[in-house]
Amino acid sequence: MSEAVTIEPAASRSGGGWRRVFIGPYGLRAGWSLLIYVFITQALGAALFFAIQRIWHLPDQPAFTPGLLIAAELTQAVIVLGVTALMGRIEKRSLATYGIPLRQAFGFRFWEGALWGVGSCGLVYALMAAFGGYRVQGLALQGVDALRWPLLWALAMLCVGLYEEPAFRGFQLFTLSRGITYWPAALLLSLGFGALHYFQKPNESWLDFLNVGLIGLFFCFTVRRTGDIWFATGWHFTFNFVSMGVMGSPNTGNEGGKPLPGHFLASSFSGPDWLTGGPTGAQASVFTLAMAVALFALFHLRYREARYPVLTETRR
Repeated sequence: MSEAVTIEPAASRSGGGWRRVFIGPYGLRAGWSLLIYVFITQALGAALFFAIQRIWHLPDQPAFTPGLLIAAELTQAVIVLGVTALMGRIEKRSLATYGIPLRQAFGFRFWEGALWGVGSCGLVYALMAAFGGYRVQGLALQGVDALRWPLLWALAMLCVGLYEEPAFRGFQLFTLSRGITYWPAALLLSLGFGALHYFQKPNESWLDFLNVGLIGLFFCFTVRRTGDIWFATGWHFTFNFVSMGVMGSPNTGNEGGKPLPGHFLASSFSGPDWLTGGPTGAQASVFTLAMAVALFALFHLRYREARYPVLTETRR
């Protein structure tokens, strides 16, 4: 495997005295950049949540609807991209440097990732069905609803991917990796990705924590090998859509563990939680764990070279 692309420092010296606390060989030091980014995104996110609560008077665990997810996730995606662009102005870097080349959005790698997501989800459900944990009785939708609901849920899950991938595998991954190197940064962010799913939703399981964290690490692997977030975004979009919008998987974020309203197939789950995922859904199944492990090997065969830039700070 060839070496990853390395970006040389803009200057050989970062300056002296107090300047060295803030400025490194690549400009503003990673820790300060990350602190500014997190502060702004969290402040804007909190303001958004407050506004939504005041306008819609939502309960602590609201039912998922396409409109709610589209509005919330798309707004957060705009916040993340806007703050990333702001940090790019400060650091004199483009969105592409952070792994978010907008010109390549919805290009080949996005749709390749989307195809892998469909295949991965299909494999999980096929194995679950083979072991008696999943059964389809027919269609849950008829007529216009059979077109309207899938389209709405597809758009909603697309918005989830467009928010979470730039948020976790964009600026934060790039900046943290230049502070502590790539794989420690990827591992730390993936643990955080799993922890947010585990602690922010009720009735979560340790297997869901493990699976979500491992999938997050796989997403980091795809960014490392492709140089951008678009394969991960496509996979994230279709896996969620097929699992919840088509197959009828429950999700603990939806009223503590209910299937989405308007899912496409009339289906049922039976068996232990390790098999079906329980109220958390298929993402907490042991078959999702096996699938995630297999993805690393398959993707390594597909993309053998690292294309993500490596910037490692050292104090001088």
